[in-house]
Amino acid sequence: MHLDDVDESILQALKSNSRISLRKLAEMVHMTAPAVAERVRRLEEQQIITHYTILIDYSKFAPRLTNYIYISMKSDNNHHSFLHFVRTKEQIRECHRVTDDADYLLKVEVATQEELNIVLSGLLNYGNYRLNTVISSIIK
Repeated sequence: MHLDDVDESILQALKSNSRISLRKLAEMVHMTAPAVAERVRRLEEQQIITHYTILIDYSKFAPRLTNYIYISMKSDNNHHSFLHFVRTKEQIRECHRVTDDADYLLKVEVATQEELNIVLSGLLNYGNYRLNTVISSIIK
């Protein structure tokens, strides 16, 4: 699928603010609102836009410890049960399949060290881990 400059501009605007009004979006790309609505609908139908979401600033709630954990699986047979475990833990914010020595990279946010230890204990059922704790964030 070839995207033109207008499509790219629409995608960038929606990426920055998925709640932008069609009127405002149309102004940004110098088109009418109905024409922009049609382009957005087409991008959705072609599954270039797959869903809309929000980003939550968890730092507003309570102090959080952010951790990145590399997981090296014990065997190839337990990936399915590992992914089920990952989906059931609210502390696991992201899970990525990665290259190198590890199989997965997790972003884990917890309120306490005890909460982290519970997650880490669960991970040991699936493989070995390497933990990196965030000290400060330069860019979010």
